[in-house]
Amino acid sequence: MIDDPVRLLSILCGLMFIPHSVAKFTARQAVDKVFESAGLRPVAFFVVVSLMIEIIATIGLVFNVLQPYTAWLGALFMLSAGAASYKISGGKWNWSLGGCELHVFWALCMVIVAIHG
Repeated sequence: MIDDPVRLLSILCGLMFIPHSVAKFTARQAVDKVFESAGLRPVAFFVVVSLMIEIIATIGLVFNVLQPYTAWLGALFMLSAGAASYKISGGKWNWSLGGCELHVFWALCMVIVAIHG
């Protein structure tokens, strides 16, 4: 059992990327619409780049590979996703309303991992 809370947070943050990566394949039309709404064009390019970042962050955070660097990468990525969500939602904070709250929380968790990893 892993008894280091920062290590556990790292694993949790990494695992949280998996559904987002899977969605890039299983809900492609919805994902494309989100990227288009955020003004990320060409959409296909940004989808591929985001998928690559998510995979790198997942591997690094879950398997402790260059953990501080992948945590910073994941945090910056989530702040970018939060900015896109904020734009798409018309400035809403609450996640339940389509806002950026979850992205910011997740990014801050990864900052903790980066600093303490």
